[in-house]
Amino acid sequence: MSWTRFFRRKRMMEDLDQDIRDYVERETQDNIERGMTPEEAHYAAMRKFGNVTRVKEETREVWSFVWLDQFWQDIRYCLRMLAKNPGFTAVALLTLALGIGVNTAIFSLLNAFLLRRLPVRQPDQLVEVFTRDRSGRIGELSFPLFEEIQRRQRVFSGMFAWWGDGILVVPEICVDKYFA
Repeated sequence: MSWTRFFRRKRMMEDLDQDIRDYVERETQDNIERGMTPEEAHYAAMRKFGNVTRVKEETREVWSFVWLDQFWQDIRYCLRMLAKNPGFTAVALLTLALGIGVNTAIFSLLNAFLLRRLPVRQPDQLVEVFTRDRSGRIGELSFPLFEEIQRRQRVFSGMFAWWGDGILVVPEICVDKYFA
C-alpha cells in the first residue's frame, strides 16, 4: 500500500470520526433543548445513531475494495507464518513442487496418448493387430514377430507398434487369422 493512499485513508477515517462526533453533538444539543439532562441527551443521541463500529465498517467497505485489503492481509499473515516455520515451509514447497510436477507429467502423457488425435490422415481407419494363444487369451507380440508381420502384410498402408496395454481401436483383426 502506498504512503499517499495510507494517509488518504487515515484522513478519510478521521473525517468520518469527526462527522460522527458532530452528529452526536447536534443530536445531544437538540435533546437538551427538548428538556433532557445532558447525560440522557447524549445516550439518546447515541441510541439514535446506532452502532458506531458497524457504521465505520460499512463506510470503509463502501470506500475501498475490502476483499482486496483482506486478501493482502491474508498474504502477509501467510508469509509471516511461513517465515516462522522454515521446516514446514520447505516440506510444503517440496510437496507442492512434486505434486505439480507429477500432475504435469501425467497430463502430458495422457494428452499425448489419449486426448490428442494421432497424427494420421484417417484415424477412424486405425486397427489393432494382436495375437491369441491356443487358449484364446491375447498374447504378447514380440518385436521380431511385428517385423515379420510388417514385412509380409499386404492389407495395411503402414504399421506401428507400442508396448503396454495401449488403446484398443476397432475393428479388431487377429494375426492368427491371416498368418496361420
